[in-house]
Amino acid sequence: MELLNRVQMTNYWLSNIDYQINKIKFINESSKSNNDYDDDDDESPEDQDDPSSNLTPRQKMLYDKYEEVVEEYGKFDKSAKANGAHYAPAAANPFKEEGMICGNCVYFMGGGGCEIVSGTIESDAICKLWIIPEDLIKVKK
Repeated sequence: MELLNRVQMTNYWLSNIDYQINKIKFINESSKSNNDYDDDDDESPEDQDDPSSNLTPRQKMLYDKYEEVVEEYGKFDKSAKANGAHYAPAAANPFKEEGMICGNCVYFMGGGGCEIVSGTIESDAICKLWIIPEDLIKVKK
């Protein structure tokens, strides 16, 4: 039984990695077409699999630090307490139109999962830990 649970967890983990890789590729392709980058393939294959490759330097630093915190202490909970992510469900997210949603965050794994926040996560929800590539945020005029 324990072996079956390990296999199931491994399959879940691998499917989430595939989801993240495809999401990152989509973000990077969108970014290139929107910013008229030249067609030179300057990026190494490692950069293409790195969720932080399309982030500002500050976002990259936050990405790395949040990963370290979660590795050391475990995932944040959804509460507004000291170890909480201050999660707001989709119905309470006032920033949806601007693209500030969990579905655009580099930590969102699809299927209701997040790399750093525990529990079921709605795609249109938001929390204080989001890291969303700048090209996915729409500023209101």
